[in-house]
Amino acid sequence: MNYKLMGVINITPNSFSDGGEFNSPFASSQRLTFLDRFHAIDIGAESTAPQSDSITWREEWERWQMILPFLKNINTCISIDSYHPETVFELVRHCKDQKLPNRLIWNDVSGKFDESVREFLKTGYEYIFCHNLAPTRALSGKHMDFVQNELTLKDYFSPHIHPQVLFDPCLGFSKTYEQNCAILDQFSDFPQYIGHNRWVLGFSRKSVLRVKYQTTDREILDHWHVQEVRKILSHFSGEIWVRTHRPELL
Repeated sequence: MNYKLMGVINITPNSFSDGGEFNSPFASSQRLTFLDRFHAIDIGAESTAPQSDSITWREEWERWQMILPFLKNINTCISIDSYHPETVFELVRHCKDQKLPNRLIWNDVSGKFDESVREFLKTGYEYIFCHNLAPTRALSGKHMDFVQNELTLKDYFSPHIHPQVLFDPCLGFSKTYEQNCAILDQFSDFPQYIGHNRWVLGFSRKSVLRVKYQTTDREILDHWHVQEVRKILSHFSGEIWVRTHRPELL
C-alpha cells in the first residue's frame, strides 16, 4: 500500500477545524517542527468554510509572513492550501530567492484547471486538483451554494489526468451529506473508475464525520477518522496522500 501522510496547519484566525490555535509565530513554528516528520505539511491561511468571508490574496500572503522564516528549517514537502495563484507564485519566488530546498505542492480547492495551473506545472512541482463546483476562483469559499443532485466525477477529473496532478474529491465541498458518504464508500474504486492512480483523501474534521457520528468532540472524531481511513486504505490500489490533522494516529 503506497500512502503518504499530509499533516495540516491552519494559520488562520477563524479555522473551523482548529479554532486558530496555530495563529501565532510560536505556535505555528512548533507545529511545523512536529509535522516535519511526515511526508508533507499542508498550510492554509484562509478558511473556506461556507460561513467564512473570503480574503484577498494580499491578505492571505500577509498571514504567510509569520511562517516564512521557519521554512528554512523544514525538510519535508510544503503543500500550499490556497485558491489564489498570486499567493502560490509568491511562495515559489520566495523559495527560489532564499534557495530553500522545500518541494512544493499546490493544493487548489478552487476546482479551476486554468492557465495559472498550467503555468505552475511548468515549475515541475505537483498540483492537487479538487472537486469544487463554484463557478469562479473568487467564489471558491461559497462552494455550498453550488450543489448538484448528481455527481459526475469521471467527467470532472478525466480531462485533467497528468503525471504531476493528484485528484481530490474534496469531501465537504459542493456536496450533500449523502454524496460525501457515497464518495467514502466508493473511494477505493476511483483509480480504476477515473483512470488515474494519484489521489488525496482529505476529510479530517469535516462535517460528514460530525453528522455521521453525532458528535463534535475532536478526540472522538479524530479516532473515527482513523478507522474510516484504514478501511479505505485496506482496499485502495494506487498512490494516496492522506490529509489529516492527526497524522501521528495513522
